[in-house]
Amino acid sequence: MHRTLLIALFAASVLRASSAVEPMRSGCYSDDAQIATVSAADSIQVQTALAGVGPETCYKVVLNRPGETATGYVLGDSLPAVAAFVKRREQESKEAAEAQARMALTAPNGEKGPAKALDPNVPSHFDDFSWRDWQGKAGSLSELGGRVTLVTFWPPNSLKSRDTLNSVMPLYNQLHNQGLAAVGISMSPNPKQMYEVLDDSNFKWPQVPDRGGLADRYHVDPRVGETFVLDASHNVVAAGPMGPDLEKAVRQLLAKPTP
Repeated sequence: MHRTLLIALFAASVLRASSAVEPMRSGCYSDDAQIATVSAADSIQVQTALAGVGPETCYKVVLNRPGETATGYVLGDSLPAVAAFVKRREQESKEAAEAQARMALTAPNGEKGPAKALDPNVPSHFDDFSWRDWQGKAGSLSELGGRVTLVTFWPPNSLKSRDTLNSVMPLYNQLHNQGLAAVGISMSPNPKQMYEVLDDSNFKWPQVPDRGGLADRYHVDPRVGETFVLDASHNVVAAGPMGPDLEKAVRQLLAKPTP
């Protein structure tokens, strides 16, 4: 009797999960037009993860079912295909980090310089891009003119965003005169979402809303953000959370003689 009840409850939960539907919208805002509904039983391909305007991550998906094909956006990871996409990306990054750590331990001649990124989600180069910052001032990556540049993506809906930016400040203040430049990119196109984090702040480098989909282009996890260390040619030398490894990469680049 007890076993039969458990089986019935499990079957009911599976039925509810399979019948649950999520709206597919034309954008990542909750008031964007709904263009379809998606259920767990539907065939969808998850293309990218983007910053949502609320606590949930926004995912660009392609829906394929008989007589209907649509591309749009869903919020959150409740759909099995989205959850699998998130798990796959996390596993790829974990495996790449472990492989890179093994390479560092076996590097010839005791070399401990910045290693080439193995994570398939990490880009090797940043193209130039322009912006208007959260206060309307124009700028671009090339105009920063740094021998080394920190590009910090931060989620405006995260309580840790201010801590992320604060972790950049000591290094920037110390090394800016030696050629360190920086730009912070809020992973939302809406500058109003930046005010809570930046209001009354004293960050001396540009803070930019992501109006051009940069986080998506460079495969940044919109839930946690990421910092990239670029050399003078905007090649990616290191990437990850701001900490000792990235600081070491910055100092090593600045210590090299200027060509």
